[in-house]
Amino acid sequence: MSSRFPPLNALRAFVAAARHSSFRLAAEELNVTPGAVSRQIRSLELFLGVPLFDRSQRQVRLTEAGARYFTRIADLFTEIQQATDTLLDGDGRRTLRVDCIPTFAMHWLLPRLPLFQQRFPELAVSLSTAPGPIDTGRPFDYAIRRDPAHFAGLKPLPLMREHCVPVCSPSLPGLETLRSPADLTRRTVITIRARADLLPAWSAAHGLELDAFRNRMEVDHTYFAIQAAEEGLGVAIVPRLFVERPLETGRLTAPLGAEGVVSGHYYLLESRQRGHTEAPAFPDWLREQAAAASTQGR
Repeated sequence: MSSRFPPLNALRAFVAAARHSSFRLAAEELNVTPGAVSRQIRSLELFLGVPLFDRSQRQVRLTEAGARYFTRIADLFTEIQQATDTLLDGDGRRTLRVDCIPTFAMHWLLPRLPLFQQRFPELAVSLSTAPGPIDTGRPFDYAIRRDPAHFAGLKPLPLMREHCVPVCSPSLPGLETLRSPADLTRRTVITIRARADLLPAWSAAHGLELDAFRNRMEVDHTYFAIQAAEEGLGVAIVPRLFVERPLETGRLTAPLGAEGVVSGHYYLLESRQRGHTEAPAFPDWLREQAAAASTQGR
């Protein structure tokens, strides 16, 4: 008998795109390109023989068949997550489910999680990422967000401040001429489409007009800006907490100092769901790590 089970990766792409009503946001959640999400969904539509999205509008929308399919499939993915948590709990450890912004998870939380698990071996961490609002339909215990519009009505607990800072390759030609904020207006500045607030915040703090930055290279996401800076394509304005390691290893340098300008705040949000894992050790540990990182960045 031939299998009628659709490709799992295509299903993951479909669920993420349906939940966000966006191929771009689904791509951020899955750490792939929007084109890859589109191709996965197209392969699923060919497998099923029906269109799942109406692409005639700027924002993709589910078709009637797609909406019915999503309702059933989304529940199955939730059951898979719950079954996985139950299995992990079977080894005597409680599973702590953390929902986090992708870039924060990649550059700040993941490098520190081994320290948490060494200190609290009785807790197994299950980490998921999403760039937008907290999806209260997905099981989680704690979430980390920056934008208040993404809190889903949950009470935010202050975690840490974000500082943006100019960084570049130590081999950038003419690096020795970057001695003051005004000097940056004569260089190529790498900005981030998803964080259009960073350059205005940094320039305003130094009394500079945005129009003074005439040479700009815009990229979609923070990790592209970091990579572009490492490749010597210009000076990137990025959150300092995402470039701790490149600065430590010398892949990047902060020519105007690493203190930076306040550009936002991160918050911890606690779930109200039934089955929420009570683990006060995690918020306490996060605040401890945030305080240590703040001290090191001064």
